[in-house]
Parts: sequence; structure tokens; C-alpha cells
Amino acid sequence: MERCNRIITSPEYRLYLQKNAEEEADRVFCGHHFEHLVAVARLTYLLLIEAGQPFISREMAYAAGLLHDLGRWKEYQAGQDHAAVSSELAGPILEKSGFPLSERLLVQKAIAQHRLRDSHGLHRSPLSRALGKADRLSRLCFKCDVRESCYNLEQQPHKRRLIY
Repeated sequence: MERCNRIITSPEYRLYLQKNAEEEADRVFCGHHFEHLVAVARLTYLLLIEAGQPFISREMAYAAGLLHDLGRWKEYQAGQDHAAVSSELAGPILEKSGFPLSERLLVQKAIAQHRLRDSHGLHRSPLSRALGKADRLSRLCFKCDVRESCYNLEQQPHKRRLIY
């Protein structure tokens, strides 16, 4: 997990997390803080194992989870799609952290597509599908104090009970 530790200690990563925190300072709903990113990383890896996808390494699964929401602040500031922005921001961080081009491209594609459902007609990799599902599973809505006000509650797997 050395490369993932390089990700989380990189100045760019820390800067983007800080920007997310600043933009979400007054947000009452789920945030996009480090704990969310780690939860998504862990669930992504678990889902890949359960799906029998051994060719995607633990580090790739964790990298995708740790980086998938880095561009949230751009969505708040300029209305840009955070998945596309996060994918773009992830590239240099992945490169500096030692991921070869083939792995960077797979992780970046998964990040860019993590909000899509398979019904969009696009080819989605197993990593992309696992990352998207992990992102939804990471939210523990059933214990949230503001769940009744959430615009997205009905789409959340954990709206009534714990699944993963």
C-alpha cells in the first residue's frame, strides 16, 4: 500500500481535501471527507473480491476510492461534474505516487464513470462498477439525523438498514 500512502501524503491530495472541507463547512448532508474516501476504498476492494476480479490490485481499488471525490469543490464553485474533475486531478497524483500509465488510465476511467449506471450504454470496467456501488454503500443513511430532508434518500441502499 506504499503507493496509496504516497497519495494521502501528497500536497495536492491534502489541498483538494481542504478545498472540499471549505466548500462543505456548512453542509448538513453527507460530506466528502477523508473518512468517506477510505470507506469507499475499502468497499470497492471488498466488492471486487466478491465479484472475483483478482486482476485489479488492492492498491488500484484503494487509489480509486481515495481519489474519486477530489473535485467536489469544483462542482460547488463552478458547477463542473465532480467525477470528471476528480479523474483529471487524480492523474498527476497517481503518476507521482508511482502508478504506471496502464493502471492510471484504469483508475481515472473508473473515477470518471463512478456516477454512471450500466444503463448508459457505456462500457464500464469492473473497477468502475465497484467504485460506483461502493460510493452508494458507504452512506449510512438509516442513522442520519437529516435523512428525511435528503434529496437522494430513496436511491441509497442503506436508507433503512445496514447491508455492508
